[in-house]
Amino acid sequence: MTNSSRSCSPPTSSSPGDAAIEATSTTDPSGASPSTINLCGELCPFTFVRTKLALEELPIGASLRVIVDHEPATRNIPRSATEWGQEVVAVTCLAPRTWAIDLRKRVR
Repeated sequence: MTNSSRSCSPPTSSSPGDAAIEATSTTDPSGASPSTINLCGELCPFTFVRTKLALEELPIGASLRVIVDHEPATRNIPRSATEWGQEVVAVTCLAPRTWAIDLRKRVR
């Protein structure tokens, strides 16, 4: 697991966000297009529940990028994903109060 600094400030918003899954234009090392789920505005435990549901829809080996603005999710989602047997590729600070959690589906 590669972790970037989590020094970005924690979020102040508690409004629900749009959890839509969308294809991105980037490709992962396997050449497949990763999916992205934007959970900005969502709080734990909804962040990990929606992440798990999104992973369940993907085939083995697929990548999922989870965008969050709830700082505890940067710890909770990777911990839970590891417990489910999924690979945590990276946790990256994108901007103040916004992080990307990159996952790869390894098990059903």
